[in-house]
Amino acid sequence: MLKKVIFASALSAVCALSVVSLPAMAAPSATPVAAAAHTPTVAVLNLPYIMSEIPQAKALQQTLAKEFGPREQELQKMQQEGMKLGQDLNAGKYTGDELVSKRRELEQKQADFRLKARALQEDQQARVQEEERALMVTVQRAIDSIAKERGIDLVLRGEAIAYTIDALDISQEVIARVSADKGTAK
Repeated sequence: MLKKVIFASALSAVCALSVVSLPAMAAPSATPVAAAAHTPTVAVLNLPYIMSEIPQAKALQQTLAKEFGPREQELQKMQQEGMKLGQDLNAGKYTGDELVSKRRELEQKQADFRLKARALQEDQQARVQEEERALMVTVQRAIDSIAKERGIDLVLRGEAIAYTIDALDISQEVIARVSADKGTAK
């Protein structure tokens, strides 16, 4: 469940964040001749690939698994207990007042399970989004510094481009730069 939440959050974060850097195109040129003399340079990157390959994202998955693991185990235990009780009820193991009592107990367990599962999911999503925002700051810093160093005027997200050449892709360079950055900005 945690992997699904992390994957879904990563996709939503990737879709929500724009990675466009326009340092040289921020101010229009004074004359048309100056604009014609400067040929804009463009680069592309694959943000989902970057987010899956940087060590900080992998460490984040492990941290979140440790943080939410006990609650997930508690939910699994509750689910198993509810399933056993449901099987016992279906097998006709109880009769009379005991049957009514066990049905109520099962309904209460199901309600508790749903409540705890929803709370866990919400807490996981909030933590994943918080951590990914911090990680995206680090990734954006790396993209900005690479673009500035190489004189790149425009960085486009490669997953939205139908065709490009490998020479324009700076994904590996971003991964290397972020991997070298041991801390993430908060």
